[in-house]
Parts: sequence; structure tokens; C-alpha cells
Amino acid sequence: MEHSRHLCPRCGGVRDKGADRCESCAAVVEGGHLAIDGAAATAFLDTVHLPPIQGEPDDERIVRPSLAIPFRLAVGPAADYYAPRFLEFERIGRSFPSWNWASPWAPAAWAFYHKLWGAGLAFALWPVATMAAFGVIDPYLDDSILASLTCAVALLWLVPGLVAALTANSLLYRKTRRLVRKAEAETCRPEEAARLLGKRSPIAPGAAALLGGVATVIALFVAAPNLQTAVADRVVRTQVAQALATLQPLQRKVEDGWDLVTSSLIAPNYEIEWQRGADSLGAISVNRENGRVRVALGPLIPELAGRWILLAPTLDRDERVRWICVPVDIPARYLPQACRQG
Repeated sequence: MEHSRHLCPRCGGVRDKGADRCESCAAVVEGGHLAIDGAAATAFLDTVHLPPIQGEPDDERIVRPSLAIPFRLAVGPAADYYAPRFLEFERIGRSFPSWNWASPWAPAAWAFYHKLWGAGLAFALWPVATMAAFGVIDPYLDDSILASLTCAVALLWLVPGLVAALTANSLLYRKTRRLVRKAEAETCRPEEAARLLGKRSPIAPGAAALLGGVATVIALFVAAPNLQTAVADRVVRTQVAQALATLQPLQRKVEDGWDLVTSSLIAPNYEIEWQRGADSLGAISVNRENGRVRVALGPLIPELAGRWILLAPTLDRDERVRWICVPVDIPARYLPQACRQG
């Protein structure tokens, strides 16, 4: 005798024969008739219908509780932590950022441990892009080594750690879900899928140790020279700032002798002693028409010895003298912040 009711291929709910829509999940069924007593009926369709929660769509309330078992087998260690979260992702139909305390400390090693090879490679190569960005940002930071080191630590460790902590659960869920679906597609019953998932190792501790160590070496190999260069550039910037500071008495004399009405110098004689910075400075000349000070850097700064910096006085809206620093063939990374600002 032919049964008059069949199973919904989406949620497993019983539906009347000939009905084109499941009463439980509202899925449209076209020719997907699974008889209740038929040999083709799959055991993967066991479901539980949760009561709707106010404010959430009713068509997302179906969860397959037996999915926790293959999820546990596919994820491996810490299944008690991951399985409930994966079921929640499955319930709402998508993953979302959530915090994972295991991943931020060594993101590349964590990813390789869970066989997330693409994510592991991305975290391993992160320092390469980070140091390129650091080289651009560092000259514009405050003229202090602490600011430079703080920026480097943030780019090298804090930022990738934060990204890993917020995305780890989603990355692992997608991989686990893909493995479970593949196992269920290749088998007919849950125990067979579980047996198939149990044959594979969900983790790779050896690869985590080896590739995580390589990632650490890459980070050090890339970061160390860049940090050393940044520190050296910062030393040069400090020396340039100190050299320009010795010119402040001369600048004040120019300001005192500059006629603000005619924008010209009325006291052309400048007597100033700048022996304190003599090794940092070379030749100095003052334009008596516009008060511009042209100074060559001395041998104490070998990277810039003989190069020139022009200090030009201008008037702001309040009729106050403001000095603009114009470097001549000097890279920005060697200029102190006040000089880069003009």
C-alpha cells in the first residue's frame, strides 16, 4: 500500500503526498519525493523545530541536532568550545565575528594547527606588508623611539592578533562545515559519515610547530632590519632637529631686524655664536632682503653632510613671523616633524 505522506528533503518534516510546499519550513519541493518507508530515505534529515524568537525570521528556526557529532569529529580538540558556536552559526545561516582566545597570540601557528593553510600563509606573510606600511608611517610619528616601537608592535602583533581573534571561529566553522557536507554527500547514514570523518586528523601539530616557527623567523627577518633602519633614521632626525635648534638665536635676530611693513631687513649685521652645534652645521648664509637662512648640515650627520636646508620667514594672519623649513634634496624620513610640517 502506497503511503500518502513523504519527507521534506530540506528539513525532514512530514508532508502530504503531492504537496509542493513543506508545512514546516515552507520549502518548495519539485519532484523530491522521499517516502517514509522507502530505502532511499536518508537518516541525515533528523531535525528539531525551535520556537520562534521575537524579532528573528521564522524560516531560520531549524537545527539538526545530530550535526553536533560530525562537527565535533571534524573540528577535533576543543570541540566543547567550537561545536555549540558552530551550531549557532548553522542556526542563523551565517557566521559572524566572535572572540577566540586561542588564536591572537600566534595567529599563523593557530591556523596551521587547524589546517587552515590559506589563513596561516596570510598571517605568516603579514609582517612583509606591515613593515612596508611602517616605513611610510614612521617618519610622521612623534619624534620619539617609544612612538616608533609602539607603532611597530601594533602593526606586527596587535592588529593581526585582533583580526585572528575575531575571525578564527568563522574560518574554522566554514572549513568544518565543508568537511561535514562532503562526508555526508559521500555516505548514506550518519555513522558512516562519522566513521569517514574519524579517519582524518583534524589538526596538524607538527605543521603548526614547523610552519609557525618559519612564520616567526620570517617576521623577525623582515621586521628586524626595518626596525633597525627606522631607529637609525630617527637618530638622524634627532640630530637634524638639534642642529636646527642651534639656529634659533639667529632666527630671533632676523625677526627683530625685519620690518614687517616693508618685509625687508633693516638691521643687516648678524653676529651670532653657534659653536655648540658647529659639528652639526656647515656654512650658514642669511639673505638680507628677505631674511631667509640657508644652512648646510655638517660632518656630524654623515648621511646628510653638505646638504642644505632653507629656513624662510613668513607672516601669518596675525602678523607674526612663522618659519617654513624647505629641505633641499633631503628625504622626508630624515626630517624632524616640525620641519615636515613647514
